[in-house]
Amino acid sequence: MLWNDFNAKVSHAVDKFSPPAMIIIQLGSNDLVKVKSLELIQNIERDILRLHLLLPNTRIVWSELLMRRYWHGATDGKAIERSRKRVNSAINNYALNDGHCVIQHPNIRAREMNLYRYDGTHLSDIGYDIYLNNIQGGIETFLSSQKIRRFPEV
Repeated sequence: MLWNDFNAKVSHAVDKFSPPAMIIIQLGSNDLVKVKSLELIQNIERDILRLHLLLPNTRIVWSELLMRRYWHGATDGKAIERSRKRVNSAINNYALNDGHCVIQHPNIRAREMNLYRYDGTHLSDIGYDIYLNNIQGGIETFLSSQKIRRFPEV
């Protein structure tokens, strides 16, 4: 899915279901090779604000864009990695300053070959286990405390 699909998916879900206690956003990686990082940052910030206005009692959680060993469609993987870091940094700051939560993934690194499938893009079973562990840890932390807004805490 690409970022431009986000609003339609959320609107459809809001129309069908009652507001959730929490929404975790894991989206944007596929956009990095197609959209300039500044444009992507602006789109994400705009849509997080829109989501917050649409669902004021729902906690919004930004889950950082993950590293990849290989970026499909990229001519310069290192440039995409710099963009990924720039987007994560900007959205982390935006989300935290606006009262939202952030899940970071410091234990998922591209140099760890066993965390990725053969394509270098998708996580392996071990990678998914670590990723889901991070998500679960974030959910448990955020539900148990209104003060903690970053997982893992630094």
